Amino acid sequence: MEIRKIQTNAAGTFIITIPKEWAKDLLLRKGDLVHVELEDNDIVISPTRGKQISQSKPLNIEEFKDQKILELCITASYIQGNDITEIVSKTKIDPDQKRWIRKTVDGLIGVEITEDFADRVVLQNLADPAKFELNALIERFAETSKAVFQDAIRALPAPDLSLAQDAYERGEQSIKVYRLLMRLALQAAKSKSIREQMKLQDISSVIIKIIAVRELGRMAYYSMRIAQHVSEIDKKLDDQIVTIIQKLTRIAVEMQDQSLAALMKKDLVIASSLVDRMVQVRKLYEAAFPLIGKHNERTALALSLIIRDIRAFAGYAVALADDAVLGVFEM
Repeated sequence: MEIRKIQTNAAGTFIITIPKEWAKDLLLRKGDLVHVELEDNDIVISPTRGKQISQSKPLNIEEFKDQKILELCITASYIQGNDITEIVSKTKIDPDQKRWIRKTVDGLIGVEITEDFADRVVLQNLADPAKFELNALIERFAETSKAVFQDAIRALPAPDLSLAQDAYERGEQSIKVYRLLMRLALQAAKSKSIREQMKLQDISSVIIKIIAVRELGRMAYYSMRIAQHVSEIDKKLDDQIVTIIQKLTRIAVEMQDQSLAALMKKDLVIASSLVDRMVQVRKLYEAAFPLIGKHNERTALALSLIIRDIRAFAGYAVALADDAVLGVFEM
């Protein structure tokens, strides 16, 4: 931080100077244009053409002997907005660890292995955030998870195991989009120029989008798990339990649609109506449990997990509606 004195020119206009080192670091020259904005009680000055900065994150492979931990750290580096993630070893990276890295890269949109040596693997993100419109991507992600959910329940009565398996695999693929959404939202939170490129208003709206993406990510997860549980049922079900599950699904899907509409339209009326829908979900949830006992142990377990996950899906729809309310009152 620098302390500068406000001065005036001959015309009486207030002026201040900026440190020469700052101008050099931002590649500013005499005659360049800058944005000058008033944010709350702060005056913000920023270049009209931002300097492109590639963030990088080194990871020492000796600290990650476990596949899951390595996967989580690479994914976290990606979501945090790092363009380059370098996995290094003091000696060499084992073939198993190389396979772990390649498997993790398969789950990250826009990431490629650009260097692969015995002791070093460099991952680079090639996706340009300016090419994405965050709101449109959020809506497509919600549609994808809804389709997984609906197809899983459509497979239930027969049961159609191939459709359930297909829905589950599509759900796994949707996790890639969730990670991309989180990366884009966090990049927008960190960079004003990226917010402008992605047509986002301000930092508060981005924070609400980050929270909303988390809720939608949970809904996508439960959609995938519902498909997995349906694929574990190999016998025709009692019509009564199927009817209740279908009703639960219809309400939960409508709740997702309404909460997303409330978020995008900043509609307080739609958002507030979601609480009453949760009462319907609880009643059907309670009505389903006595019917589960009519089936064998394996099927009963799968059914109990299905209705539990549908209730969780609906619960996150209510949480998304809460995010919409925050959006209505954002400053």
